Amino acid sequence: MLNCIAKLAIFTLMVLPVFSFSQTQFEESLSFDRFTSANYFSNLEISSELEESANPVIITVAGLNFGEMGWGPLEFRNFKKLLSIIFPQKTLDEKAFEDEFYKEYAEYFAGELPPQRQKVFRLPDNYLEQKIKELPSYNTEMVIIPFSWSREPSDTDKTIPVFEQKLKEVYKIYGGKKPIFIVAHSWGSVLMHEALHRLEKSDPSVKIDKLITLGSPLFPSNFVVKLFMKFEISKEDLLKKVSHPKNLKYWKNIWAERDIYSNSIPPADFNIQIDSNVERLEPTLLNIILHNGELRSQAKTDFIKLRDIKAWHSAYMFDYKAYLKSVNKEIALEVFRPIVAPQIIEYDKAEK
Repeated sequence: MLNCIAKLAIFTLMVLPVFSFSQTQFEESLSFDRFTSANYFSNLEISSELEESANPVIITVAGLNFGEMGWGPLEFRNFKKLLSIIFPQKTLDEKAFEDEFYKEYAEYFAGELPPQRQKVFRLPDNYLEQKIKELPSYNTEMVIIPFSWSREPSDTDKTIPVFEQKLKEVYKIYGGKKPIFIVAHSWGSVLMHEALHRLEKSDPSVKIDKLITLGSPLFPSNFVVKLFMKFEISKEDLLKKVSHPKNLKYWKNIWAERDIYSNSIPPADFNIQIDSNVERLEPTLLNIILHNGELRSQAKTDFIKLRDIKAWHSAYMFDYKAYLKSVNKEIALEVFRPIVAPQIIEYDKAEK
């Protein structure tokens, strides 16, 4: 860890931490007493809600503790773990991997690394459930079942079989009665991908109607793929490891180019990029950094803000908003209600 911090000291900009305004506002207003730990449904409570209707059962799987994202050592730890899950037989020179990671990470932020967060928030485990319940289209006939876990990548191996069993239990109660959707954010999609594939073998009768992945690292960003390729892992290798589960009818993947944890996932039935229409201001900011001494410091701050990992990785729920002072531009991107929510709530005719 000290080695990681030393590396950051070399690259770090002396700027204030940058947060997505809408998310920070939400996080700071949270009263944790309002939330319960996930998985509070007993079998009796679930059974009492059985109805012959099109209202779905929505399984929610939270992602990493993304309040701590956007500082190099955490990303290094997470991508190293991802590599071990996808390629368990791969022998990795950890020192070489660490060195190459920080080279790529610094390059992604225009030769600089974002500063360590001075204030860290942890959202409750059922933040996805809370966002769904805020929707005007939410109704009490929808059954939301959060699958809880520690949200630590190191617990992946022991969490997957637990989720596999829980999927069997949900299907036993609701299969054939209600459509079953899974909404998995971030690392939650890794857990669900593996659990569904295990379920193919252990109980082929279990069928899931739709999987919605948000900011999934299953097929990570080009930045990470480039890093993997340096260790003889190609895109083709990744494609062989990430596949469409046979027990899953429909898979929608929602991602952002500026979210380094995510990418378009080829095996998914449909990919939606949320930042495709966001103006590409990085070249303009780089030009200012290189040629305008007066605005250089502000442009560096704005560049990191535009590529803020935490802000983009949480934008699927909390939207994205940023003001770039050096170019006098405001970016306001609404994501959850117009893009994500319809995928969660609706059972399209084409999917039946």
